[in-house]
Amino acid sequence: LGVIGLGGLGHLAVKFGKALGLNVTVLSTSPSKREEALHKLRADRFVVTSDDQQMNESSNSLDFIIDTASGDHPIHPSMGLLKTGGTFVLVAVPTEVKINPLNLLMGMKTISGSATGGTKHTQEMLDFCAAHEIYPEIEVVPIQYANKALERLIKNDVKYRFVVDIEGSLK
Repeated sequence: LGVIGLGGLGHLAVKFGKALGLNVTVLSTSPSKREEALHKLRADRFVVTSDDQQMNESSNSLDFIIDTASGDHPIHPSMGLLKTGGTFVLVAVPTEVKINPLNLLMGMKTISGSATGGTKHTQEMLDFCAAHEIYPEIEVVPIQYANKALERLIKNDVKYRFVVDIEGSLK
């Protein structure tokens, strides 16, 4: 499993992958996230996507890639990491997706997307999380900190989710 984007969704994708017994590779533009990915989240590999050597060494190594990165970014380089018959799933919402058709045709690769599941799938996911002790990494903040939290979010200075403590803020 390759995970693009080590943020709110990405860190959970790593945790799910490990709980499912998969070999997990984090794909990131930020070398500074290496230690967190490998040691805290227990990913097996970390690849800096802007490093051509690392990308070449990882060519044709993944069966599945889940793209959780929220901003616009090229998909083309990641498609080369998929093995024959590999699947690329987009769960983030970039403004557009551009792909060279040869990326799909060469190696019978598939690209798909998913936004949410129904009630049954959500319950199954929650049960799986409980059984495997998968919890999101959060930072609890008071409501008075909301504007600062938004500023930090824009600066990409959050690990991995903010949770606003409304009850505690009203005391």
